[in-house]
Amino acid sequence: MALPQVVSRNGQLIAPAEAHISIFNPVIFGAFGVYESIQLYQGVFFRLDDHLQRLADSAAAIDLELPAGLPTIAQWTRAVVAANGCRLALIRMFALGPTPGHAPEIFIWPEEPRAFPAELFEHGVGGVTFAGERALPHAKSLNTLVNHLARTRAQRAGEHEGLLVNRHGCVTEGSTSNLFVVQEQTLLTAPAADVLAGVTQLELLKLADALAIPIAQRPLPLAELAGWDEAFLSSTSRHVLPLVRIDGQPVGDGRPGPITRRLQAAFERHFLAEIQRQHEGNPAP
Repeated sequence: MALPQVVSRNGQLIAPAEAHISIFNPVIFGAFGVYESIQLYQGVFFRLDDHLQRLADSAAAIDLELPAGLPTIAQWTRAVVAANGCRLALIRMFALGPTPGHAPEIFIWPEEPRAFPAELFEHGVGGVTFAGERALPHAKSLNTLVNHLARTRAQRAGEHEGLLVNRHGCVTEGSTSNLFVVQEQTLLTAPAADVLAGVTQLELLKLADALAIPIAQRPLPLAELAGWDEAFLSSTSRHVLPLVRIDGQPVGDGRPGPITRRLQAAFERHFLAEIQRQHEGNPAP
């Protein structure tokens, strides 16, 4: 059964064909909306509350009023998952701002989960840089043109991800991912002010701290690429995906490194433990 079978619009369950807005809606022209993606695994949401809080934070950053409070949106999310009868999915949320004659709307629906071949996690992937910056980095807004162009450039080059490089020549993030770099045994990621903080990214920073891996959030000049020992991408669908080359140049020795491997394994343990806790009805620690 292909997903979605049912979509939620402000809590009302509708057919996918009804989940649309007019091309004359000013929301389209102004990209006045925010979005979120949540992993559903074995019928359990991973960090639903964290994702909903980021949705609220993104909405607040662009002065967008959500149509309901987060507990209600959580109920709508659970209801649409139940209506679709799915246990493995990527949950999408689009929150659109009010327009003349229309109140704010939030659409929620499940998609088929993104599956990446196992060899990518084993051997790593490549990235291609793109000169551009996310509009309002703290808001996960519908203004994703730069991200789209970066991703398209990577695909045309036969690589996995586009990496955004800001006006200062620093790599900030991927088109749909956060970037981590390892240099001299220290785990580096871009300053919080420069990127959209990822739920997976923040979990990884906690895990690295627990593993006593030194951490620093600082600019990542592309000119320092030759000095990077390891790199990896993180996102809801990827978890931890080794990045072994950028613009054709190897990162380190061109293979996934030991810190990447440690965090890869640690995150999967953490993820499965969280899923198990929820199955057992235990609160997160």
